[in-house]
Amino acid sequence: MRRRGAVAAMVAGMLVTALASCTLFGPGTTAVIVVDATEGTVPLTIAFDGTSSTGADGITTYHWQFGTGEESYEAAGTYTYRSAGTYTLSLTVRAEDGKTVTETVAITVGPALWVTDENLDCVYRLTLDGALLDTFTLPVKEPRGVALATVNGLPTLVVSAANEGMQKLAYLDPITGAVLQVVAAPAQSPGEITYGPWGQKMLWHVDRQSRLIYRLLPETAQVFDSFGQSYFKATSLQVRDVPFLRTPQGLDWVAAPNAPGFLYYLEGDTHVLWKIKIIPGYDIMSTTQLQMEGTGTELAAGIFPVTGIDVYGNRLWAIDVDRHRIVELDLATGALTGNAVTGFPGSAPSGIEIQF
Repeated sequence: MRRRGAVAAMVAGMLVTALASCTLFGPGTTAVIVVDATEGTVPLTIAFDGTSSTGADGITTYHWQFGTGEESYEAAGTYTYRSAGTYTLSLTVRAEDGKTVTETVAITVGPALWVTDENLDCVYRLTLDGALLDTFTLPVKEPRGVALATVNGLPTLVVSAANEGMQKLAYLDPITGAVLQVVAAPAQSPGEITYGPWGQKMLWHVDRQSRLIYRLLPETAQVFDSFGQSYFKATSLQVRDVPFLRTPQGLDWVAAPNAPGFLYYLEGDTHVLWKIKIIPGYDIMSTTQLQMEGTGTELAAGIFPVTGIDVYGNRLWAIDVDRHRIVELDLATGALTGNAVTGFPGSAPSGIEIQF
């Protein structure tokens, strides 16, 4: 009996010790991430909250990392992802007793499709499936082109517009649609506009009436260079005997490894897409040169006239304005892939930019 009583006393003591430990050290430290969205279309703004996290005597430090190199030490807030991709959102919390715990959540951001409408004087933000996300009314008329640029260090939507003969460039906040500024555009009949962010950061713009490609300072649209038919026919054998810059129907800048990039230009008369190498000057004020690459690619019939183009990956997206659709073509062959964006609003799509 005595032995049985001693064992019972020992077990009881162990239970008391265990219960005391639970009371002393509490439930442990946890990091809890609450977000209002884990996927969406660029630019994607999420609301994040870590206040449900727990720790002995409370949480003393919140450390958020957004997967972009940016971070925050607030308990809760908002953050905007400005590029498409999959990001790891992480929260590390530190409790009063010094213990730290980290939790993560994946955030998936898809590309956005910006399309201007020449008749309705607006710009739409769509998913790549054509679903409408935003509509911004423009301060100018007859928009012809749209580009996402960095202006004064901020992401900016730049729209070129004929504006009833008073050609303009309108600058907008791509998140709110707020008008930042409106400046004069060069030439007489603005076409597409595109932005090159590498090296000498420049806007590139093609005019339908003067038939010139312009290199512009992003902040003011000051003209640094212009390139016309005579320039290319003198410097590029590929276009000496064929129509070129006669009927401009598209212009887009694309990146190149360890280089300032390329321009893709679409000639409406021949339906040929040309690739143009950018050869920069020594500084921002010196002359830039353009040089034709290859012999061009003839695009599939049945999509012309085209009012805008954009290169995304190894695909070309083109606005087939008469059929109110945006078609995808193989960049190397010019053949239609079968993918198309339809059903989006508007009446006369005119410019296109894929934000990624």
